[in-house]
Amino acid sequence: MWTWCLLLVLCLPLVGQQTTTTYTTDLNGSTVPGASYSTLRSGNTTTTTETTQNVNGRQTPLLSTTDRVIKDDSGGRVVERITKRFDANGHLTETEKQQIDEKKNADGSVSSTATTYRSDINGNFQLAERVVTDASKSGNTTNSSITVERPTVNGSLDVVEKKVRVEDDEKNASKSDETVYRKDQDGRFVESLRVVKDTSEQNGQQVVNTAQYEPSDSGRMKIASQTVARIRKNPDGTESQEVDIYRNVPGRAETNATPALRERQIIEQRKVGDKVIETTSVQRPTISDPNRLGAPRQISERVCVGKNCK
Repeated sequence: MWTWCLLLVLCLPLVGQQTTTTYTTDLNGSTVPGASYSTLRSGNTTTTTETTQNVNGRQTPLLSTTDRVIKDDSGGRVVERITKRFDANGHLTETEKQQIDEKKNADGSVSSTATTYRSDINGNFQLAERVVTDASKSGNTTNSSITVERPTVNGSLDVVEKKVRVEDDEKNASKSDETVYRKDQDGRFVESLRVVKDTSEQNGQQVVNTAQYEPSDSGRMKIASQTVARIRKNPDGTESQEVDIYRNVPGRAETNATPALRERQIIEQRKVGDKVIETTSVQRPTISDPNRLGAPRQISERVCVGKNCK
């Protein structure tokens, strides 16, 4: 049996504030409140808080993230991010501090360094990760080299992951090709993941084709999953989408098989007065005919009230 969800988003028409509330329908048909997300913007600071209802029916925090823009000028941008995590009773369990330094290069690209510190059991902050992005641009092509560093047992930073990203932007099309390298058992960096994303305009609609490649049993990279989204603009300014999801066996790229169509999502938006209502329906293969999608079933609804709804 499926557990169907009803998602209601209430974008309160208050200056700088937006609230999202999720409701789920259990197997008995009862509506159960889920997580709520509240975003408050004030000056150069934005705070997003996720709360949920505990067993006593009280709202308790789960996650809180505060972004504060320290610097934003022609030379670059510096953002301080504070993330707090809480347990089921709303008690603070961990605090994470991150500083993101972005530098605007002369060629129009942006290089960055993101340094993350996490609190230990005594509340002291320890260096947890550093992500360095070096970018360069030539014409419509941006090349980025990304390294992920984490502390070793002796406290020094060691590169644990490398990424190479190439982005091409044209007038009516764009392409992003990112390859991830991770260490194997011998400490050598090997290709572990590749994601290729093509965006184009076709017949008045935007088509986004995203393919993910993973190592096969032979070690060669083979396609493991693919998502094709067709997006069109409605006359009232809203959007409608049809998303086809193709997948192989999770976590494994089959050598002699292309991903099969596992799900189709139909996302429709419409305006009703000052509201934007978004419904999501899915089609999945039936047990009796696994090679054919069944009838669409609505699984969620999103209702946004306010001037900035989209």
